[in-house]
Amino acid sequence: MHLWSRDIKKLIVLAGLSFSLVSCAGLLFTDAASQFEKGIAFFNQGNYEEAIPHFRKATELDPNFGKAYLYLGRSYLNLRKWVDAVPPLRTAFRLAPEETRKEAFNILIDALLGAAAAKFKTGNFFDSIQYLKEGLSLQPESTQIKDDLIKNLKGYGGQLVSKGNYRDAISAFSEAIELSPGNTDALLGLAQAFLKSGDLRSSLQTVQKIIAIDSDNKAANSLFKELTGGR
Repeated sequence: MHLWSRDIKKLIVLAGLSFSLVSCAGLLFTDAASQFEKGIAFFNQGNYEEAIPHFRKATELDPNFGKAYLYLGRSYLNLRKWVDAVPPLRTAFRLAPEETRKEAFNILIDALLGAAAAKFKTGNFFDSIQYLKEGLSLQPESTQIKDDLIKNLKGYGGQLVSKGNYRDAISAFSEAIELSPGNTDALLGLAQAFLKSGDLRSSLQTVQKIIAIDSDNKAANSLFKELTGGR
């Protein structure tokens, strides 16, 4: 009888523990939903700064709360905090069910473009390029993302040349040319990077490509004369 009684007590303790765990999980879910609703109330009022802590708390309480991540990202977007918007929107897109996946996708693309533009304005071409590459991997048919990426790669190449980092400049210009083979600006940047690095042969070959595309290109013709001694 004593052993039976002890077993019963163990079962009661285990049952109580299981109930406690389920109750805690339920409370966490309820708290997450409550935080989300508070955030939505502020969001609908246009008070995005006040909404953000509630959406963030909801995601902390329930890491799989996709809608909370989505509205956290949207709040940052409405405040034009593009860079802050990207991480929660990445998660929202990953967690989104099929019926809302398109919405999450479009908002994430907007955030990536906004973040890239913000970095571009400050001259941070490297970070801008990373955002655009992510965007292009999600939407490879986008001419806007592709054009922005080419522009950033050319800017980054020029920045690297001015810092004396010719090897990485050559890589940046080459990447721009892969995306747009006939881009004479990128080709000219590449030719100048080769020249600065001491690779005169590659510089001349690149200049000749530009002249084959645009025989009246003044910068290319000037560089050609410099490389050939005026011949």
